[in-house]
Amino acid sequence: MSKNNSNPINIDEPMEGKTQSREASLRSVRSQLRKLYGSNFLSNISIAGAAWVALLASRGFSMQAIMGAETVFHIVSLLSEIPSGILADVVGRKKCLILSCLSGIASAIIMAFVDCYAGVLLSIGLSAWAYNFASGSDAALAFDSLKEVNQTKEYDHYASMQSIFYRVANGLASLSAGLALWMGYVKAEMISVGLGLIQLVILSTLKENKVVLNKRNDSFGKRVLDCYKESLGFLRTHHDATALIFRNAVVGAVDVLLLFALQEKLQEAGAGLLVLGPMLFITYLGGVFGSLMAEKVKNVKLIRIFYFSLIMVLAGAACAFTNYPWFMTLGGFIAAFSDDLIQIRSDVTLNNMVPERARATLISVNSFCFSVVMIVMSPLAGIVFG
Repeated sequence: MSKNNSNPINIDEPMEGKTQSREASLRSVRSQLRKLYGSNFLSNISIAGAAWVALLASRGFSMQAIMGAETVFHIVSLLSEIPSGILADVVGRKKCLILSCLSGIASAIIMAFVDCYAGVLLSIGLSAWAYNFASGSDAALAFDSLKEVNQTKEYDHYASMQSIFYRVANGLASLSAGLALWMGYVKAEMISVGLGLIQLVILSTLKENKVVLNKRNDSFGKRVLDCYKESLGFLRTHHDATALIFRNAVVGAVDVLLLFALQEKLQEAGAGLLVLGPMLFITYLGGVFGSLMAEKVKNVKLIRIFYFSLIMVLAGAACAFTNYPWFMTLGGFIAAFSDDLIQIRSDVTLNNMVPERARATLISVNSFCFSVVMIVMSPLAGIVFG
């Protein structure tokens, strides 16, 4: 009898083992997401990066020259964005994130020790590579990690949290903008190098997606060709995705250029070094509120969110011409709120549309479009805000 009674236990053991295995997989994925949060935070808390416009202005570069450097950033991005996305889908998302970190470290070193405009442009170009290798790679790594454990519904929360970490890190760095100007660009950039080395350690512990590992027996050429065909086929048949990408880029470009310009415009309007940091911090807090709101409007049609965000970001940009520092700060807050609201809703929508084998590539198309818009708008911003 005792032997017969033990049979149900033996039957239940495999199910219990599966449950434990699933829980272990979930813990592993959530640990992966926490590491991505940490990497995002470290890559954006650099006080030199947050105050780069003010630091270059303090070195004697004009607003036109600074916006010219911003144009170079987006030219490099235009040329590198899609190839970096293909590389992430073909070689690995983790490897591309590590390349991003190394490019950021090199950019900071050159900005610190090469004291000429050519050095600034080289540093900006490497900074663009840091952006290119990360854009698409982090989102694809997160989404497909969640997909492996059937938890893609959590990506909405992940996208919001990543945006919050980005804005808080930038806000805290901007809060120290006066400190960056006081200590000088060399010391400020070396802090970025130290943060980059910590980030590198975190990235080295990430796990690659199975969708990438499953292709490792294919030749490099075949993997590239398959990724290219899948991406092109998707864009040809999903015009709604193309429109989504363009709309998101327009709102984002206005916000980014406004926040860059406010670093200098606030000082021109009379904001001293002691209040410059808090004012910039407030502008970035707008993005935090936009990220929180994005989760609450998930059932609202995306086109309606776009029109609302566009109107709000243009209103925020108009505030920059009032010459009243606190009113200008409010404009930056409104612009950041609007940008993150549409950015997160677009990101979640796009990730649920694209095929997993070309996810990083197609998300990179989003950044590619943003660079096209920025190349057009950056010189204009230099004239308008100069």
